[in-house]
Amino acid sequence: MPIDLFNMLTKDMQLDPQVFLNQIVIVTGAGRGIGFHTSRAFALLGAKVVLAELSAEGKTAEEAIRREGGTALFIQTDVSDLDSVTQLLEQTHQAYGAVDILVNNAIFIHQVNVKDMSTEIWDRTMAVNLRGTFLTSRACLPDLLRKNQGLILNMISTDAMPGLSAYIASKQAITGFSQSLALELEGTGVRVIPFGPGMVDTPGIRSVAGGLAPQLGLTESEFLNLSLHADYQGLMPPEHAAAAAVYLATCLAEEFHGQVINGYEVLERVGFLKASDVTLPEMNDREINSNETTRTLVTKLLQILEETEAEFQKLPVFVRPMAKGGFKNKAGRSLADWQRLASSLGSGAASIPANMGELLEKLATYYREAPTETARFTRDEATLKMVTETAQARLAIIQSLVLAIDR
Repeated sequence: MPIDLFNMLTKDMQLDPQVFLNQIVIVTGAGRGIGFHTSRAFALLGAKVVLAELSAEGKTAEEAIRREGGTALFIQTDVSDLDSVTQLLEQTHQAYGAVDILVNNAIFIHQVNVKDMSTEIWDRTMAVNLRGTFLTSRACLPDLLRKNQGLILNMISTDAMPGLSAYIASKQAITGFSQSLALELEGTGVRVIPFGPGMVDTPGIRSVAGGLAPQLGLTESEFLNLSLHADYQGLMPPEHAAAAAVYLATCLAEEFHGQVINGYEVLERVGFLKASDVTLPEMNDREINSNETTRTLVTKLLQILEETEAEFQKLPVFVRPMAKGGFKNKAGRSLADWQRLASSLGSGAASIPANMGELLEKLATYYREAPTETARFTRDEATLKMVTETAQARLAIIQSLVLAIDR
C-alpha cells in the first residue's frame, strides 16, 4: 500500500503544511530513494526544492513533485566537480534566490573487498561522497551566513560493513567534517547535523545486497528484511526516512547541531515509532554486597566485561561496530580499554585510579540503559526480562565495587 507522505507529515507528525513556505532547499542525489522522498517532503510543506542530480532521474523526480503541487527544479549536477557545483548555485539563485537548507544525500556506493578494489572506485567514492559534501557545503555557506540562519543536513551511514570500506570511510569522514563545521559555525544561526537515516529500503542498498549479504552470513532476502527497530518488519521505507529528515530540520535542528542522530530516534521523538520504555527497578540493599573485597569485585567486573564481549560477538557483523560504539559513548571508554583496566587491577599490576568511582558510574550508565536500547530492537517479553535481570545483577556488582573503593 502506497505511503501517504503528506498525511504522515501533517497528521502523524503535526507539521504545519506551510512550515517551509518559500524556503529554498537543495537536495543532492534527489533522483530516487531517500533524496527523492526528502525533496518531496520539503516541497509538500511549501519549500522550493532544487533537485541536484547527475542522472536523468532528476527530471522524472521534478515532474513527480510538480504533479503533487510542489515547486521543484532539476539542475543536473556532478557534486564532485567544482564547476558543476558553481553552476548549481548560480542557477538556484537565478530561479529561486539564496539557499536556506542544503541536504547532502548524493552517494556513490560499490560493494568490493579492499584486496579487489581499484583505485578508480576508491577515488570516485571519495569524490562524490566526501568531496561533494565539502563542495556543496562551501558553496552554500555564504547564503546561509548572510541570513544568519539555515541548515546543512549531511547524510551519514552505519559504522562498518565488509565490502563497503570506501563507502563507510567516506561516510565516517562526513561525520567528522560535519562536527568540525558545526564548531566553526558556533555563534551563528547556521546549523549542521550529521544524520543517519537508518536501514532504509533504497536502490543503493539493494544494489549491494547480493554481494554484501553472504559476507554477513545472510541470504540476500534475509538481508533485505533486516530491521533495526521493533516497529518495522524489515527495512525502513524511504518515505519514513524523508519524514524524519524534514522533522529534524524544522523541530530539532537547534538541539542536534553537530551531534549525530538517526532516523529511528527522530521518529520516536515525534511519536511515530514507539519509544522503548523499559526501566530497571530500584536496587535494594541486599543486592549491593558491601562485604566483598575489592579484588573479588574486580574479578566479577572482568567477568561482566567478558560476557559483554561475547554478547557483541553474537550480533550480526554489521551491528557489532554500532554496539561497541554505543558502549564507548556511554561507558566513557571502549570495551577493550575497560577489559585492560579490570585485568590490570585484578592482577595487582596497577593501582586504583583516583577517578575510578566516576569511571564506574559511566560504566553503570551503559548497563542501566541496556534494557531500553534492547527494547528498540525487540518486543519479545522473555528477551527483555532476561536483559533487565542481567543488567540489574551487573549494576549491583558495579555499585558494590564503588562502595568497596570508597572504603
